[in-house]
Amino acid sequence: MTSVQPFLEAIRTATSPLLLATLVRVEGSSYRQPGARLLMDESGPIFGSLSGGCLEADVFAKAQGCFLDGQPRLLRYDLRTDLDLIWGTGSGCAGAAEILVERVVEGGWLRKVECALAARKTLRLATGLDDGRLGERFVLDAGEPWEFGSFVETFQPPIALWIFGASEDAKPLTRMAKLLDMVVHVVDHRPAFARVERFPEADSVQCLRPASGLGGVPLDTRSAAVVMTHQYDLDSGWMRLLMPSAAGYVGLMGHRKRGQRILDELVDTPTEAQLRRFYSPVGLDLGSEAPEGIALAILAELQACHGGRQAQHLREGRGAIHGPALADELR
Repeated sequence: MTSVQPFLEAIRTATSPLLLATLVRVEGSSYRQPGARLLMDESGPIFGSLSGGCLEADVFAKAQGCFLDGQPRLLRYDLRTDLDLIWGTGSGCAGAAEILVERVVEGGWLRKVECALAARKTLRLATGLDDGRLGERFVLDAGEPWEFGSFVETFQPPIALWIFGASEDAKPLTRMAKLLDMVVHVVDHRPAFARVERFPEADSVQCLRPASGLGGVPLDTRSAAVVMTHQYDLDSGWMRLLMPSAAGYVGLMGHRKRGQRILDELVDTPTEAQLRRFYSPVGLDLGSEAPEGIALAILAELQACHGGRQAQHLREGRGAIHGPALADELR
């Protein structure tokens, strides 16, 4: 599902009336999946997308009434027919789509989502699609079924990436992780390196040593840690704390023998579950030695783990490109 955090931030800073269009149902092939969003003001689309570019202008044109009466609309598009010559040219789509358009109002369901994400809690929300309750939201408990005629989304807190080590190679990792809507925290033992000025994109920069423990590093299953201090004793110290933590992904930079030696020196033997979420050397084999390429390799591996996928060429896959598969960790 598309991250909702950027939309919440854009809505929070808006100074004019807004409409939010959400892709709520798809049949057949689609460039975007349910949960994709488009934010619009009175001048046109301003953020997000619903397709490969073939629907946005028409959605905006048909949504003008929402600015006037505030009533939601459910728009339907069928790209499986001859209309695909109009709407689907160049998009690669061959499916049907339903799009809910609604006026953005202060508070309401968006506030519930924002509060849940801020508390790093998961929220399941059903949206009514029938005429009688179009656009109404219902909070669902875990495992609670929903009626036909609703669109159900699970809003999960963003991945929190903790980077242990603030050398130069941590900078592109921080920047690129923010592009993926992750919450990024940088930790280093050196005051001269652990400075906000060096990592302006980071959500926090802390000066800590392993001896201080993880008290200032709240880790949950939606947290990922990458250890890249380039100092053996510090790497080892952080690993002692991270392996038994709740973090859903733990990566260690360095060659394979070094990582195995650090594992062997841990006070407690890692469990099978802990080893499954441990990646050393960290990152996919993308063939790059530049800091930016290494950052890409790390984030590609993290994304694959988060999506419950075995990283491979799409042309070699047999299943659907998009799907509900999720990893046991980072859920």
